Amino acid sequence: MKLALAFAGLFAVTAVQGQARPQLPAEQAAAHTAAAYLGDWKPAPLADLAAAAPDFTVRPGESVQTAIDKVPAEGSKRWVIHIQPGIYRGPLCIKDKAPLALVGSALDAAAVVLVDNRFAGKPKGADEAAHPCWPEPGKTTIGTSGSTSMLVHSNDVQLISLTIANDAMDGVRRGEAYPPGVGESGGAQAVALTLMGDRIQLEGVRLLGHQDTLYAKRRTADAPARQLIRHSLIAGDVDFIFGNAVLVIEHSTILTRANRRTPGHGGIILAPSTAPDVAQGFLVTHSRLVGEPGIAPGATAIGRAWDAGVKAGTWQAGTSPNGVAVVRDSEIGAHIGPWAASTSRRPFDAASNRLSEFNNRP
Repeated sequence: MKLALAFAGLFAVTAVQGQARPQLPAEQAAAHTAAAYLGDWKPAPLADLAAAAPDFTVRPGESVQTAIDKVPAEGSKRWVIHIQPGIYRGPLCIKDKAPLALVGSALDAAAVVLVDNRFAGKPKGADEAAHPCWPEPGKTTIGTSGSTSMLVHSNDVQLISLTIANDAMDGVRRGEAYPPGVGESGGAQAVALTLMGDRIQLEGVRLLGHQDTLYAKRRTADAPARQLIRHSLIAGDVDFIFGNAVLVIEHSTILTRANRRTPGHGGIILAPSTAPDVAQGFLVTHSRLVGEPGIAPGATAIGRAWDAGVKAGTWQAGTSPNGVAVVRDSEIGAHIGPWAASTSRRPFDAASNRLSEFNNRP
């Protein structure tokens, strides 16, 4: 949906947790609801789907990817894959498939873990694929996109009651024990889940990583990409929800993780990269933003604009990406500070940025 009016007009700027953060007026907040973002897509309840007889069942020691590969590329039938409790390691690719649901354990999303441990700075051969869905030929490192544990490059996908993780940086503490050539300045991006499609639903999932946990993106600049996450947990520390999709997170917990980074380096939650003529980006509603013990008050930026492809000092209004994110009707922990300068180093400015809040509470 291409609109230019959702952030028109003046913001109120209110002191929150001792910091100034812009607050949307009610008349503007009305344009930032789950129904407005999802448009004509009416997501169906997933309880019946989760209880349906599966087309395939994956057991410990078997391959989730093998089951995915059995799903045809076309058709109106929704295929259901049940995954039994266990840990399943390795990259997963859902690409150009018929409607598909991956269903874990209804009793405990932590019982089914889909995990890998690759990271952006990991070396690879020029002829080696970075990821089954994202080969990156000619490059000598995995790269951020290639680091993802799971990539969903398909429409009408449901992920239900399971965990998707990237544990590549789990051994790093207080900036020590990074892999060679990786550090605070780069290479530590390790994506758990990439969503590249429209009408994607996540229900009761756990997304675990550190930097760049969830990549919510469009296939192309004009491709629809409505993605809905409900009753879930998203955990990370830097830019751990990022991309240019229309993403709705509701009734969920967003957890900022502590202790990976060098002391003095704070965290950042949201990093949208919305096109300048698109009015909908990331919406977080009826959720909780919480931090692990040890994070100082105000040390985590609620977010920053990802000026994708823009070099420092070259951002141009109306041409460059200008990320949209609204956090509303949610619980904001004491660890949350103000919006931060963008990735191209333009200072946050309520008059030009499209990052705001509405009706949040401590």
